[in-house]
Amino acid sequence: MVAPRRDTGRRAGRPRHPAATPYHRNVGYLGVLPELRGRGYVDDILGDITRFHAAEGADRITATTDVPNTPMAKAFERANYRMTEVRMVFKAPAS
Repeated sequence: MVAPRRDTGRRAGRPRHPAATPYHRNVGYLGVLPELRGRGYVDDILGDITRFHAAEGADRITATTDVPNTPMAKAFERANYRMTEVRMVFKAPAS
């Protein structure tokens, strides 16, 4: 699946779907080409992925992003995804 640009129809980014169960799907990785960021293409790609999973019968669609990635977090909010948990990864200090 390739996300087309609204203005030219050329590729704007590429989603990659991980393995999923019949009832649970995850958005997986999605990326917008660096030169096209900030133009709303993330919403199109996320919408395509969400519709794809819903059409496949997913009862639950999840997504994750790193805490500092506020543009992606805002895209999830615009798509009506809701935050249900936060994962913290700690690293032990070197001894």
